[in-house]
Amino acid sequence: MADLIARIAGLWRYPVKSCAGEAVDTLQLDADGWPVGDRGWGIVDAGGELTWMGAHPQLALVHARLAGPDLELQALGRSLTVPGDGGDRLEVRGWNGERQDFDVLQAWDAGEDAAALLHATTGERLRLVRLSIEAQRRPILNALHVVGNGSLQAWQEALARPLDGLAQRARPNLLLRAEDGGELPPFIEDLVTEVRIGALTLRRTTVCVRCVVPTVDPASGKAQPFALDALTQLSAERVPGAPVQFGIYAHGSGAGRLDVGACVELTLDFT
Repeated sequence: MADLIARIAGLWRYPVKSCAGEAVDTLQLDADGWPVGDRGWGIVDAGGELTWMGAHPQLALVHARLAGPDLELQALGRSLTVPGDGGDRLEVRGWNGERQDFDVLQAWDAGEDAAALLHATTGERLRLVRLSIEAQRRPILNALHVVGNGSLQAWQEALARPLDGLAQRARPNLLLRAEDGGELPPFIEDLVTEVRIGALTLRRTTVCVRCVVPTVDPASGKAQPFALDALTQLSAERVPGAPVQFGIYAHGSGAGRLDVGACVELTLDFT
Protein backbone atom coordinates (compact mmCIF):
# COMPACT_ATOMS: atom_id res chain seq x y z
CA MET A 1 0.00 0.00 0.00
CA ALA A 2 1.09 3.58 -0.67
CA ASP A 3 -0.47 7.02 -0.61
CA LEU A 4 -0.55 9.71 -3.28
CA ILE A 5 -1.82 13.29 -3.01
CA ALA A 6 -4.04 14.51 -5.86
CA ARG A 7 -6.71 17.14 -6.45
CA ILE A 8 -10.22 17.17 -7.82
CA ALA A 9 -10.07 18.50 -11.39
CA GLY A 10 -13.79 18.25 -12.20
CA LEU A 11 -17.14 17.13 -10.85
CA TRP A 12 -20.29 16.09 -12.68
CA ARG A 13 -23.72 14.84 -11.79
CA TYR A 14 -26.17 13.32 -14.24
CA PRO A 15 -29.70 14.39 -13.29
CA VAL A 16 -31.17 12.22 -16.07
CA LYS A 17 -29.56 8.85 -16.60
CA SER A 18 -28.17 8.60 -20.17
CA CYS A 19 -28.54 12.30 -20.94
CA ALA A 20 -25.75 14.91 -20.90
CA GLY A 21 -24.22 15.60 -17.51
CA GLU A 22 -24.07 18.79 -15.48
CA ALA A 23 -20.65 20.11 -14.47
CA VAL A 24 -20.71 21.42 -10.90
CA ASP A 25 -18.23 23.07 -8.56
CA THR A 26 -19.53 21.13 -5.55
CA LEU A 27 -21.01 17.66 -5.30
CA GLN A 28 -22.86 16.76 -2.12
CA LEU A 29 -23.05 13.17 -0.89
CA ASP A 30 -26.04 12.08 1.18
CA ALA A 31 -25.98 10.06 4.39
CA ASP A 32 -25.72 6.84 2.37
CA GLY A 33 -22.70 8.07 0.40
CA TRP A 34 -24.53 8.69 -2.90
CA PRO A 35 -24.23 11.95 -4.89
CA VAL A 36 -27.25 14.17 -4.40
CA GLY A 37 -29.20 14.84 -7.60
CA ASP A 38 -27.45 12.15 -9.61
CA ARG A 39 -29.57 9.93 -11.90
CA GLY A 40 -32.82 10.68 -10.16
CA TRP A 41 -34.61 10.62 -13.53
CA GLY A 42 -34.60 8.12 -16.37
CA ILE A 43 -35.83 7.58 -19.92
CA VAL A 44 -38.27 4.82 -20.82
CA ASP A 45 -39.12 3.53 -24.27
CA ALA A 46 -42.51 2.73 -25.78
CA GLY A 47 -42.45 -0.68 -24.08
CA GLY A 48 -42.01 0.84 -20.59
CA GLU A 49 -38.38 -0.25 -20.30
CA LEU A 50 -35.62 2.01 -18.99
CA THR A 51 -33.41 2.76 -21.97
CA TRP A 52 -29.99 4.32 -22.42
CA MET A 53 -27.69 6.34 -24.66
CA GLY A 54 -26.35 3.22 -26.33
CA ALA A 55 -29.78 2.58 -27.81
CA HIS A 56 -30.54 6.26 -28.46
CA PRO A 57 -27.25 8.16 -29.02
CA GLN A 58 -29.01 11.48 -29.55
CA LEU A 59 -29.91 11.53 -25.87
CA ALA A 60 -26.42 13.02 -25.55
CA LEU A 61 -27.93 16.22 -26.96
CA VAL A 62 -30.40 16.51 -24.08
CA HIS A 63 -28.78 18.64 -21.37
CA ALA A 64 -30.22 18.38 -17.88
CA ARG A 65 -29.57 20.49 -14.82
CA LEU A 66 -31.20 20.81 -11.44
CA ALA A 67 -32.86 24.08 -10.49
CA GLY A 68 -33.82 23.70 -6.85
CA PRO A 69 -36.37 20.89 -6.68
CA ASP A 70 -37.09 21.10 -10.42
CA LEU A 71 -35.35 19.79 -13.53
CA GLU A 72 -34.38 21.93 -16.50
CA LEU A 73 -33.96 20.33 -19.93
CA GLN A 74 -32.35 21.91 -22.98
CA ALA A 75 -32.21 20.42 -26.49
CA LEU A 76 -32.44 21.72 -30.04
CA GLY A 77 -32.43 25.29 -28.73
CA ARG A 78 -35.50 24.63 -26.62
CA SER A 79 -35.78 24.76 -22.82
CA LEU A 80 -38.25 23.10 -20.53
CA THR A 81 -38.70 23.10 -16.75
CA VAL A 82 -40.08 19.88 -15.29
CA PRO A 83 -41.54 19.97 -11.75
CA GLY A 84 -39.62 17.89 -9.26
CA ASP A 85 -42.78 16.29 -7.90
CA GLY A 86 -46.15 15.09 -9.11
CA GLY A 87 -46.90 13.18 -12.30
CA ASP A 88 -48.76 9.95 -12.94
CA ARG A 89 -47.38 7.01 -11.02
CA LEU A 90 -46.37 4.04 -13.15
CA GLU A 91 -44.26 0.92 -13.14
CA VAL A 92 -41.23 0.65 -15.43
CA ARG A 93 -38.88 -2.21 -16.13
CA GLY A 94 -35.12 -2.06 -15.62
CA TRP A 95 -32.81 -4.81 -16.82
CA ASN A 96 -30.89 -6.62 -14.10
CA GLY A 97 -27.81 -8.25 -15.58
CA GLU A 98 -27.09 -10.25 -12.46
CA ARG A 99 -30.51 -11.89 -12.47
CA GLN A 100 -30.81 -11.83 -16.28
CA ASP A 101 -34.32 -10.54 -15.85
CA PHE A 102 -36.18 -7.26 -15.41
CA ASP A 103 -36.72 -5.46 -12.11
CA VAL A 104 -40.12 -3.77 -11.78
CA LEU A 105 -39.56 -0.22 -10.55
CA GLN A 106 -41.74 2.64 -9.40
CA ALA A 107 -41.58 5.96 -11.26
CA TRP A 108 -43.64 9.06 -12.08
CA ASP A 109 -44.23 10.31 -15.62
CA ALA A 110 -42.90 13.80 -16.41
CA GLY A 111 -45.65 14.68 -18.89
CA GLU A 112 -46.27 15.34 -22.54
CA ASP A 113 -44.00 18.37 -22.97
CA ALA A 114 -40.94 16.39 -21.87
CA ALA A 115 -41.96 13.49 -24.12
CA ALA A 116 -42.33 15.88 -27.05
CA LEU A 117 -38.85 17.29 -26.49
CA LEU A 118 -37.37 13.78 -26.39
CA HIS A 119 -39.23 12.83 -29.56
CA ALA A 120 -38.04 15.95 -31.37
CA THR A 121 -34.44 15.17 -30.36
CA THR A 122 -34.33 11.43 -31.01
CA GLY A 123 -37.25 10.71 -33.32
CA GLU A 124 -38.36 7.98 -30.90
CA ARG A 125 -41.33 7.55 -28.56
CA LEU A 126 -39.51 8.10 -25.29
CA ARG A 127 -40.72 9.45 -21.96
CA LEU A 128 -38.97 11.11 -19.06
CA VAL A 129 -39.72 9.60 -15.64
CA ARG A 130 -38.76 10.49 -12.10
CA LEU A 131 -37.41 7.41 -10.38
CA SER A 132 -38.21 6.23 -6.87
CA ILE A 133 -35.29 6.09 -4.46
CA GLU A 134 -35.46 2.28 -4.61
CA ALA A 135 -35.05 2.46 -8.39
CA GLN A 136 -32.11 4.86 -8.04
CA ARG A 137 -30.32 2.66 -5.50
CA ARG A 138 -30.73 -0.80 -6.99
CA PRO A 139 -27.95 -3.13 -5.74
CA ILE A 140 -26.59 -3.51 -9.29
CA LEU A 141 -25.91 0.25 -9.52
CA ASN A 142 -22.82 2.17 -8.38
CA ALA A 143 -22.60 5.50 -6.58
CA LEU A 144 -19.57 7.34 -8.01
CA HIS A 145 -17.45 6.97 -11.15
CA VAL A 146 -13.80 8.05 -10.73
CA VAL A 147 -11.29 8.72 -13.54
CA GLY A 148 -7.79 10.25 -13.59
CA ASN A 149 -6.84 12.92 -16.13
CA GLY A 150 -3.79 10.91 -17.19
CA SER A 151 -6.13 8.15 -18.35
CA LEU A 152 -8.05 10.60 -20.53
CA GLN A 153 -4.75 11.69 -22.09
CA ALA A 154 -3.73 8.07 -22.72
CA TRP A 155 -7.09 7.54 -24.43
CA GLN A 156 -6.56 10.61 -26.60
CA GLU A 157 -3.12 9.39 -27.66
CA ALA A 158 -4.46 5.94 -28.55
CA LEU A 159 -7.21 7.26 -30.81
CA ALA A 160 -6.99 6.90 -34.56
CA ARG A 161 -7.74 10.64 -34.75
CA PRO A 162 -8.21 13.28 -32.04
CA LEU A 163 -11.60 13.69 -30.40
CA ASP A 164 -13.11 16.44 -28.27
CA GLY A 165 -15.13 15.92 -25.12
CA LEU A 166 -13.41 12.84 -23.73
CA ALA A 167 -14.45 13.67 -20.16
CA GLN A 168 -18.07 13.98 -21.30
CA ARG A 169 -17.77 10.64 -23.11
CA ALA A 170 -16.25 8.90 -20.08
CA ARG A 171 -19.02 10.33 -17.84
CA PRO A 172 -17.16 10.44 -14.51
CA ASN A 173 -18.59 11.98 -11.37
CA LEU A 174 -15.09 12.72 -10.17
CA LEU A 175 -12.04 13.60 -12.31
CA LEU A 176 -8.67 13.64 -10.55
CA ARG A 177 -5.47 15.50 -11.45
CA ALA A 178 -1.95 15.66 -10.01
CA GLU A 179 -1.41 17.87 -6.97
CA ASP A 180 0.66 20.33 -9.03
CA GLY A 181 -2.07 20.69 -11.65
CA GLY A 182 -0.52 18.30 -14.16
CA GLU A 183 -1.45 14.81 -15.22
CA LEU A 184 -1.61 11.77 -12.99
CA PRO A 185 0.03 8.59 -14.27
CA PRO A 186 -2.28 6.89 -16.76
CA PHE A 187 -4.74 4.49 -15.12
CA ILE A 188 -3.51 5.22 -11.60
CA GLU A 189 -7.15 4.89 -10.53
CA ASP A 190 -6.91 1.17 -11.31
CA LEU A 191 -4.75 0.93 -8.18
CA VAL A 192 -6.90 3.09 -5.92
CA THR A 193 -8.63 1.43 -2.96
CA GLU A 194 -9.69 4.62 -1.15
CA VAL A 195 -10.00 8.34 -1.82
CA ARG A 196 -9.98 10.49 1.32
CA ILE A 197 -11.19 14.08 1.45
CA GLY A 198 -11.01 15.27 5.04
CA ALA A 199 -13.25 13.04 7.14
CA LEU A 200 -14.98 11.63 4.04
CA THR A 201 -13.77 8.40 2.46
CA LEU A 202 -14.68 7.07 -0.98
CA ARG A 203 -14.12 3.31 -1.05
CA ARG A 204 -13.57 1.49 -4.32
CA THR A 205 -16.31 -0.99 -5.17
CA THR A 206 -15.44 -2.31 -8.65
CA VAL A 207 -13.97 -1.40 -12.03
CA CYS A 208 -16.05 0.41 -14.63
CA VAL A 209 -16.70 -1.90 -17.58
CA ARG A 210 -17.25 0.19 -20.70
CA CYS A 211 -19.98 -0.20 -23.30
CA VAL A 212 -20.68 1.80 -26.46
CA VAL A 213 -21.58 5.04 -24.65
CA PRO A 214 -18.03 6.51 -24.92
CA THR A 215 -18.38 6.32 -28.71
CA VAL A 216 -21.19 8.92 -28.69
CA ASP A 217 -20.08 12.38 -29.74
CA PRO A 218 -21.55 14.81 -27.16
CA ALA A 219 -21.76 17.55 -29.80
CA SER A 220 -23.57 15.61 -32.55
CA GLY A 221 -25.15 12.62 -30.82
CA LYS A 222 -23.54 10.31 -33.38
CA ALA A 223 -21.59 7.15 -32.59
CA GLN A 224 -17.89 7.01 -33.49
CA PRO A 225 -16.86 3.37 -32.98
CA PHE A 226 -13.10 4.03 -33.14
CA ALA A 227 -13.38 5.74 -29.75
CA LEU A 228 -14.17 2.36 -28.17
CA ASP A 229 -11.48 0.65 -30.27
CA ALA A 230 -8.86 2.75 -28.47
CA LEU A 231 -10.30 1.92 -25.04
CA THR A 232 -10.35 -1.76 -25.98
CA GLN A 233 -6.67 -1.62 -26.92
CA LEU A 234 -5.67 0.17 -23.72
CA SER A 235 -7.68 -2.21 -21.56
CA ALA A 236 -6.20 -5.30 -23.26
CA GLU A 237 -2.71 -4.03 -22.48
CA ARG A 238 -3.55 -3.71 -18.76
CA VAL A 239 -5.93 -6.62 -18.18
CA PRO A 240 -5.68 -9.09 -21.08
CA GLY A 241 -8.81 -11.15 -21.60
CA ALA A 242 -10.97 -9.01 -19.28
CA PRO A 243 -13.91 -6.83 -20.36
CA VAL A 244 -13.01 -3.31 -21.47
CA GLN A 245 -12.25 -1.23 -18.37
CA PHE A 246 -11.90 2.53 -17.92
CA GLY A 247 -12.20 4.14 -14.49
CA ILE A 248 -13.44 2.72 -11.21
CA TYR A 249 -16.56 2.95 -9.09
CA ALA A 250 -16.54 4.08 -5.47
CA HIS A 251 -19.02 4.61 -2.63
CA GLY A 252 -18.92 7.36 -0.03
CA SER A 253 -18.61 6.55 3.67
CA GLY A 254 -21.48 8.91 4.47
CA ALA A 255 -22.56 12.51 4.02
CA GLY A 256 -19.96 14.94 2.80
CA ARG A 257 -18.92 17.45 0.20
CA LEU A 258 -16.60 17.30 -2.80
CA ASP A 259 -15.22 20.55 -4.25
CA VAL A 260 -13.31 21.22 -7.44
CA GLY A 261 -9.69 21.94 -6.48
CA ALA A 262 -9.91 20.09 -3.17
CA CYS A 263 -6.92 18.05 -2.08
CA VAL A 264 -7.49 14.29 -1.87
CA GLU A 265 -5.37 11.42 -0.59
CA LEU A 266 -5.34 8.25 -2.66
CA THR A 267 -4.51 4.88 -1.16
CA LEU A 268 -2.92 2.66 -3.83
CA ASP A 269 -2.60 -1.11 -3.81
CA PHE A 270 0.21 -2.39 -6.04
CA THR A 271 -0.32 -6.08 -5.26
